[in-house]
Amino acid sequence: MPCICEFDGIQIYMYDNEHQPPHFHVHARGQQAIIDIQTFVVTGRLGRPDRRKVVAWANKRQPELLRNWTRIEHNQPLERIKP
Repeated sequence: MPCICEFDGIQIYMYDNEHQPPHFHVHARGQQAIIDIQTFVVTGRLGRPDRRKVVAWANKRQPELLRNWTRIEHNQPLERIKP
């Protein structure tokens, strides 16, 4: 599970053998969540400040996240995404 981005103590991961809908995993301060790339719906546990930061980051980086999702579907290596 490669870390595709890290900022403010938050790590963003995408697995290479994922299921629909397009999403990514967040690890922050002992908590974990999954965020839908298209709707930004958060499932799991993530503190409110971290949730705000991650959703704002995902909104800004949505095209890159979707490109990585396409790479997963084509068994291609994932690319790092800037914070």
